[in-house]
Amino acid sequence: MNRTLPAILLACALLLAGCTDEKPAASRPSPDQYSRSGCRGVAYEVERNSHFWAGSATAGTRASGSSDPDVRAAGLELAKVAKEAGELDVSSHGKADMTQAEARIAEAQQKLMTACRGLLGEPPWS
Repeated sequence: MNRTLPAILLACALLLAGCTDEKPAASRPSPDQYSRSGCRGVAYEVERNSHFWAGSATAGTRASGSSDPDVRAAGLELAKVAKEAGELDVSSHGKADMTQAEARIAEAQQKLMTACRGLLGEPPWS
């Protein structure tokens, strides 16, 4: 009899907890190898103040495989912008004015840095 009452109370509590409309807050995924690799790559490019399309495309492509949705989205954007800049540079045989393309790369790099800071904290990231 003494064990029955606590068991009934526990069952009632569990049933009531399952009936609420509140859903637990989704936790952010833990950083995976793609997040870390993409974040390290973009941090390296930003530290060097490099807006060259090849290094940024690599960092963006790595980050685009991340399980974190913010890092993935920012990585996809950086990879896309860098690809467009690369196509412009290659198709013009290096003669195109890359000022606007490099400005878009710098903006996409900062978006990825912001997403990385949200996931990993402040650099340096190992």
